[in-house]
Amino acid sequence: MPNAVLFADIPDAVIGFIVLAVVVVVAIAVAVAKLAALARLVNRHLGTDWRTGTVLTRPVPNWERVNLFLALEALREQDPAAPPVVSFGYYNELAQGLTMGANRQMPLEYAVRATSLTTTTKVVAAGLYFLKLPDGKPFVALLSRGFLETLASTPEESQAALDRVLHEAAKRNVYRGQVVTIENTQYMGDEIGQDYQIVFHDMPAVPRSEIVLPEDVLKVVERNVIGLLTHAETLRRAGRGTRHGVLFHGPPGVGKTLVTKYLARACPNYTVILMSGRQLRFVRESCQLAKLLQPALIVIEDVDLIATDRSQNFDTTLLHELMDEMDGLGTKADVIFLLTTNRPRALEGALATRPGRVDQAIYFPLPDRDCRKRLFDHFSRGLDLSAVDVEPLLDKTDGASPAFIGELFRKAALMAAERGEQSDPLKLTTADFTAAIRELIEFGGALTQQLLGYRSDPDAGGQHFGFVTK
Repeated sequence: MPNAVLFADIPDAVIGFIVLAVVVVVAIAVAVAKLAALARLVNRHLGTDWRTGTVLTRPVPNWERVNLFLALEALREQDPAAPPVVSFGYYNELAQGLTMGANRQMPLEYAVRATSLTTTTKVVAAGLYFLKLPDGKPFVALLSRGFLETLASTPEESQAALDRVLHEAAKRNVYRGQVVTIENTQYMGDEIGQDYQIVFHDMPAVPRSEIVLPEDVLKVVERNVIGLLTHAETLRRAGRGTRHGVLFHGPPGVGKTLVTKYLARACPNYTVILMSGRQLRFVRESCQLAKLLQPALIVIEDVDLIATDRSQNFDTTLLHELMDEMDGLGTKADVIFLLTTNRPRALEGALATRPGRVDQAIYFPLPDRDCRKRLFDHFSRGLDLSAVDVEPLLDKTDGASPAFIGELFRKAALMAAERGEQSDPLKLTTADFTAAIRELIEFGGALTQQLLGYRSDPDAGGQHFGFVTK
């Protein structure tokens, strides 16, 4: 037992000193922990033992954290005497952390969150704020990874504190007046995770001059969207609702999406919530967000993907969610639904033909000769058409959509480049357009014609439109 012998050789005085040193170190550590305990700071701020107070807890979705952080920071800045935010470490619940001895020795952790398409801010992961109500009553607020919690001396004060934070968050909501989409944050196989995030969307402004539609059609469009925005207060005073549903329908490529972009930017005070493709699964969440951020414009492109007639629809879950949410918003909600489709006859009748859900359907026609002339002027920018006989082309493009005409001009420019044209602006000939028409029609076949909006148009009374290629 050499170790035992060695230990036995140590004088008793030295052993006593070592034991005393260990006791002192432990005592100092305990004292430091008590001094650093957040419960002590909370009690001092409240003026009483926190365990006699009331804690209110509100779950916080991922997308809302940035708004609550901005609200708490604003409240702290309003009180010059307010101490800085303190880290709550890895604890996620206020009462649990204070009971388990959370202390202020943990460093503050932040995550970067977007506040617009081009700006970001850092948001605290778990921060404890020491704040006061307008009447001077103290409270503490914890913004953790999953909750917003307030603690005050009485239930009434704690509720007032929670209401004040939420009110400040609503005033500073970074999504208000923006163009946004809802995206899921995680996947579990084929299932969508429970949480989601709001993503800022880039939507360049489309000037009215870029919209090529018959003037009377465009005026009806503007009246049903911009008109409601402009005269919303007058309508409310007259007891009229401002919740409205508009359906844009017509063949592909006639400008439905372009018009929605124009309207979105023509309503600067509206929050625009875009739904297309993957976002269509977030019907309920999008409508709830619109209600929170109203006035809002909900744009659902290709609504037939989720709102097909029930007799042809194998899964009506999203259809019923959409109809329920449109009904649930009520007539007083300042929300406009803007739906688009190429297949109006495929839509569920309870959605498309029921006032209160879709209040106005607007048909987007294929361009007449005057509109085609305007489209030619638009697409010829940067090109020289002095060698082109335009009038016959206007006749040949009878039945073509704006998308088809745009592709025709691009194809003709390509034909000019391939024959060696190098002029600036690029000079096109009638032969370039003839070759482009032949390639689009003869080699593209019915599929290309349909994709670009050149086809029979059943919504125009069954009239058949077609190019004359010879």
